[in-house]
Amino acid sequence: MQVNITARRLKLTDSIDSYVRKKITKFEKLCAEGDIFAHVILSVEKNRQITEIIFHSGKVSFRSKEESTDLYASIDLAANKLEKQLRKQKDISKVHRKDKLAILKDKKRNIEEAFSYYNMEDSRTKISEIKRFDLRPVTVEEAINEMDNLGYMVYMFKDILNDKISVLYRNDSGSVVLLEPNEM
Repeated sequence: MQVNITARRLKLTDSIDSYVRKKITKFEKLCAEGDIFAHVILSVEKNRQITEIIFHSGKVSFRSKEESTDLYASIDLAANKLEKQLRKQKDISKVHRKDKLAILKDKKRNIEEAFSYYNMEDSRTKISEIKRFDLRPVTVEEAINEMDNLGYMVYMFKDILNDKISVLYRNDSGSVVLLEPNEM
């Protein structure tokens, strides 16, 4: 975490610097992973001590500005204000994350219920992988060339001539077999 401190119309002492860094670095645990950067501006105007904190966490920025007659009090007030903002953001992200996880779990459960073969015990009948792909209309010759280029033993395609889904495969003798559905 990087902390920059700017002092305007006051001398930045070591005690003020360490106090500010101690206050700011505790916010690191409230942030999501990513780049964390804080810029603290301390200024004096007449008898007012002003503290402004600009805090960047990943793609989100937070800002708090407070003033008081005491510099340490204004630092505390600005830090408390920033902490409230960070906690609120963390709570919001937790809720959204829980919602997304619940949706994903429901989708997974629905898929498992719809496909009972996930529960099959026999390794010969259990499906180990599902591959999805786009069917584009091609000729039989193009499909054979693509099957050979990709090194597949089986190839499914949409026949451009009859607009039906067809399957090509190589049998034991090495010749190509075309499977076409019948009209019912």
